[in-house]
Amino acid sequence: MRIILGMTGASGTMYGLRLLELLLQDGHDVHLVMSPAWHQSAAQECAVPPQTNASLTIYEPNNFNVSIASGSAYFDGMVIAPCSGSSLACIASGVNQHLIHRAAEVQLKERRRLILLVRESPLSLVHLQNMERITLAGGIIQIASPHFYTAPQTIQDVIDTVVERTLQLLGIKTIDKK
Repeated sequence: MRIILGMTGASGTMYGLRLLELLLQDGHDVHLVMSPAWHQSAAQECAVPPQTNASLTIYEPNNFNVSIASGSAYFDGMVIAPCSGSSLACIASGVNQHLIHRAAEVQLKERRRLILLVRESPLSLVHLQNMERITLAGGIIQIASPHFYTAPQTIQDVIDTVVERTLQLLGIKTIDKK
């Protein structure tokens, strides 16, 4: 599958990085954009930015002259993980402050899969209204809410409960975790 992955400045960089790791491990073609605010959050959360490899293309957030900014290039889906409340608002309003917002707008207008892994709490009425707008436009709102019925033993297990659900929403049923 050809997947666009956007990572914004919300806390929860580990969700996006783990999703990226599993997608690449399974051989998917991933197109990645990290917002300027992501780098600030990643530095606080001790996350290391990914390095390019054969299955990974990394874009600068201010470059709109790339394939993911156009509906003429086909992608199977897009995930924004984590998705900040600010990015949620921009996408819901059709405002493109950077390439992640534009790529999300393209996914919606082309009626392709868009999943926003929202990492905000508590949610305000504005957040909820923006989530409603995204849902009505065809996007999927996924709250970064781990489940515990599988009795996760480590932080990585907890993260994986959310990431595995994201993969299912993309239509990827199983990934062999190494």
